Amino acid sequence: MKRNTNKIWIMICTSLFMFSLVGSRPLIPVYSSFLGATNFQIGLIIALFSLMPLFIAVPFGKIIDKLGSKIPLILAVMLGSISLIIPYFFNALTGLYISQILAGLAQLIFVLAMQTYLGEFSKSKLRDYYIAIFSIGVAIGSFAGPLASGFLTDSAGYSNALAILGIVIISTFPFIFFLKQGKERASQKEKVQVEKKKSFDLLFISDLRKAFLVSAVVLLAKDIYLAFFPLIAMDKGMSASVIGFIISLNAIAGIAIRVLLPHLIKKYSRSIVIAYSIMSAGIIFILTPLLSNVFLLGFFSFILGLSLGIGQPLSISITINSLPKERVGEGLGLRLSINKMTQVLMPVLLGGISAVGGMASVFYISGLLIMMGSFNSKKKTED
Repeated sequence: MKRNTNKIWIMICTSLFMFSLVGSRPLIPVYSSFLGATNFQIGLIIALFSLMPLFIAVPFGKIIDKLGSKIPLILAVMLGSISLIIPYFFNALTGLYISQILAGLAQLIFVLAMQTYLGEFSKSKLRDYYIAIFSIGVAIGSFAGPLASGFLTDSAGYSNALAILGIVIISTFPFIFFLKQGKERASQKEKVQVEKKKSFDLLFISDLRKAFLVSAVVLLAKDIYLAFFPLIAMDKGMSASVIGFIISLNAIAGIAIRVLLPHLIKKYSRSIVIAYSIMSAGIIFILTPLLSNVFLLGFFSFILGLSLGIGQPLSISITINSLPKERVGEGLGLRLSINKMTQVLMPVLLGGISAVGGMASVFYISGLLIMMGSFNSKKKTED
């Protein structure tokens, strides 16, 4: 019964937080364009979401290892709310710059704290169970958020929609306090020993390298799709609510595949499942600019969600289970830091490329990079 109640709190906290944060992501590039931003500026604004996490993910992971998860979770909710309300008071590009810096920091702290919390449970089956619940919560919030934000934008405008999302995220607060303490936390002696080690030493763990590669490719694909699909869809004459609906189909697929994933892993090897899922994502990226039909775009968005929904829970599980228990937060921070490096560099680079080659070039180049990642992930996961 305790496990059942705790999974509810994990699900609610994650769903509510992601509802607001992920729901805001498709609005940012379109709102930036509405305010007169160039393609390069839009790429820069998108990159700011990952800028601070790139530099502070590992130090924050170490802090969470020492401090525990609940205080960082509360801080993440506060920062997330402030970040989404700022554009309401600063209705200009400057407001979006500040908003995205704080929003990226909020998401980093929340994800790092929640994943570290899941790693505190001593039994690997229970950890994997809670990781699956966390992943489903992310998918639920990622479905409902863009869908709601699209309709909110059409009815209330960009800044009002972001402010409403900023208010909704505050409802996460009470559920954080219901989270039960994990059974296994590092002793003070272990923490002191950890401080003497360098974070990059963790890269010598083979399974971590595999997990980091998969995670970086999947998160890059998700970020590029969330950021640039609304712009290409807007060019095709679609409304914010239609764009939000198409992106939400992507998240619905993420929920479905997490239910089917255990059966896929039993039937096929993990390396085959990961490699083919990433390959299909790359193909969909290349095909997306060639389509104008709403139903076809919705269908491909759903298939993309299935493909990208496979890699993330597998990489989280591999990461947590491969790390020493006293370095879970640090290792997760290193994983996120590597992810954020690609998420900072690629939007700026692709934003600049789109200014020359058009928005379609972003999808063509991203698709090729993702397909290359599928070959590398297959090779590495078979080591």
